[in-house]
Amino acid sequence: VGGCTIYFSVRASRHMAVLPTCIIMIMVAFYGILWGTGTSVEEATELGWINKTVEAPSWSHTWDFLKIDKVVWSVLPSQTVTLLAMISVVALSSSLDIAAIEIELKRPLDYNHELQTVGLSNIISGITGGYTGSYIFSQTIFSLRMGIRSRLMGYTIAFLSLIFVVIPINVLSYVPNFFFGSLLVMICVDLMFEWLIDVRHQVATAEYVVVLSTFAFCLTFGVEFGIIAGIALHVALDKFGLDVGKGESLNEDGMAMANC
Repeated sequence: VGGCTIYFSVRASRHMAVLPTCIIMIMVAFYGILWGTGTSVEEATELGWINKTVEAPSWSHTWDFLKIDKVVWSVLPSQTVTLLAMISVVALSSSLDIAAIEIELKRPLDYNHELQTVGLSNIISGITGGYTGSYIFSQTIFSLRMGIRSRLMGYTIAFLSLIFVVIPINVLSYVPNFFFGSLLVMICVDLMFEWLIDVRHQVATAEYVVVLSTFAFCLTFGVEFGIIAGIALHVALDKFGLDVGKGESLNEDGMAMANC
């Protein structure tokens, strides 16, 4: 309920204050109910509404478990297929992230430049003991929809993330679990509307069939085989001469426009 409320509120009014206001209201409502019912934070934690507090280690100990000398390098060759699959998945997901941002911007992006940025970031993350990743396209899209175009947004997020890492307090131990669920539902509903409903007016009919079919394939066969099946369907429809959006770009209205 919370996630759907946030989504439709943001969709109805694209002001930059809507999303933060909804988030604050959820927190205020939760702690207001705790206060009204005389329930302490400790009792709410015991009841499962909040995650139990875990002592936050010092940020300086973050790399204590990064022990290169403990790596069993002899096993690496047997993981070649897994490694290549992971690289392919990250590259594909990054391309999809760029496509989502491109549609929201309503202008084409330089895929090579964006993928190089993702690749360089992953190299830095890898050699410092981090995980692979890509753009937080949902954050980017929500920021765009709220009218935020300044790079200050990214710098602010990076600065606050650094602060949360350094401070010796586990902030998440004060955030109710349903808050995270609400955000996940909001993102899920947004993606469902954008890629299964709103996209209908931006692509050809055969291409829309590929979109719906790929979604169904992923639900039925899993993400990896679902994507493969979707690509196979796209190729098959293209071979039959149907318009599946081949060689198209975005015009200023965000609609598909064939390249000459």
